[in-house]
Amino acid sequence: MSDIEAVLSKLGQERTRLSRIAGKRRLYLVGGTIRDILLERNPADFDFAVAGSGVEFAKEFCRKTKSKLVVLSTEDDEARVVCHKHIFDFNGLGDQTIQQDLKRRDFTINALACEIFPDRIGEILDFCEGRKDLAERIIRPVSAGSLKADPLRLLRAMRLALELGLKVAESVYAQGSSISLGRTAAERIGKELLRIMEASGSYKFLVRLYGLEKLHEILPDFVPVLEDKKLHHHMFQTYYKIEEIIAGESFFSRFEPEWRRYFDRWAALGPEANGLPYRRALLKFSGLLHDIAKPQTRFVNSKGEVHFYGHDSLGAKIVGTMLRERLRLSGAQIKMVQAQVKGHMRLHLLATNRDLTDRAIRRFFRDSEEEAFGLMILCYADGWATAGRTSHLVDTITRMIEQKRAEDAQLKVRHFINGYDLIGFGLKPGPAFKVILQELEDLQVEGKINSKEEGIEYLKTNLPGLKQKEGD
Repeated sequence: MSDIEAVLSKLGQERTRLSRIAGKRRLYLVGGTIRDILLERNPADFDFAVAGSGVEFAKEFCRKTKSKLVVLSTEDDEARVVCHKHIFDFNGLGDQTIQQDLKRRDFTINALACEIFPDRIGEILDFCEGRKDLAERIIRPVSAGSLKADPLRLLRAMRLALELGLKVAESVYAQGSSISLGRTAAERIGKELLRIMEASGSYKFLVRLYGLEKLHEILPDFVPVLEDKKLHHHMFQTYYKIEEIIAGESFFSRFEPEWRRYFDRWAALGPEANGLPYRRALLKFSGLLHDIAKPQTRFVNSKGEVHFYGHDSLGAKIVGTMLRERLRLSGAQIKMVQAQVKGHMRLHLLATNRDLTDRAIRRFFRDSEEEAFGLMILCYADGWATAGRTSHLVDTITRMIEQKRAEDAQLKVRHFINGYDLIGFGLKPGPAFKVILQELEDLQVEGKINSKEEGIEYLKTNLPGLKQKEGD
């Protein structure tokens, strides 16, 4: 039994139904499915080319399996069936032969097919030397016009190289230099960029995109940075350092619980979690874009000193518009990057404050919420890219995390005062609750309130002042 037959046999009844529905129509397993099997990877989905209509075939398969149908494109005759744990994509050949179909595909490693018969699998059809390129672990375009037919294939080649551990042939870049991504749908570009940036080793492809001037096309609002040699070098170096940190090559690896909470808990929720499984990609995006507003905010004072007042806040606004309009990222994704860009200066200020207080550290964690750990990574990378000087950041970040751990452990045992206690004082739930409870929490971890009784006494004496503090 071949590897392909072994994989298809695991489909059970679905495999039998496919052959029955096909009848005398020719049915082929194609593309990335065969590629993944030959690379000894479990295929993420099953791609089929069928004589006649792909949508009609999918509808019949959907009825037989009582599954969910999604028509991907009526123009291209493509449909998807989600059946149990498997995804089946069907594409109609129309009046084309399978050879013609394969020769219009993107890369040789995806231009593979084998015919599905009721009792067996046909030989692999390889008209473009795809198996040879798989053996050499290289991604080549099927034809000289491959990227012109769909410019997004430039990004797809980079993404596949990262995900599959392959090389991109220079012929891809040669074609990429003469194409434009300007008319490619923003959401398609956004999805490919996220997958590229999520992978380890994406920095080299970011540099390639810059060299091909494709970043200029994809993110025109970023052009002033790209044309500033010093600034664009800094942004790229920040990206590089974040990627290095994510790969585990920094002191951050000692903060394993914080690391898991920040990165891994979202990934466990799957892609439906508002796009946040792409936290590595989004953090790298923050590194790339954090100083985007510096060209607009550059100010030289009478002493010749250069400042960029407000570049963090303005940058967050620019990034929000850019990621929404140019890449069609989700609201949750945009919010994360904006929070990083807007907050990236704060930790620098804390780290250079000789009188850094425990309360200032607490405020940082409260204000930053779930982005605190990511902001620490961004700030550290920013500092490294600026001057290579990071010892003060290491000391400050270590102190902050150790304090947070100790105080979380203390508060986990018990909060002496809660919202019900405030209601007992005649307060109604609202913004004042948060301010008052945070003040009481500070006093508790500072050892100034050591019991519920002491907390009640404090409220009796100080509640009017706390109410005024909330109003301020």
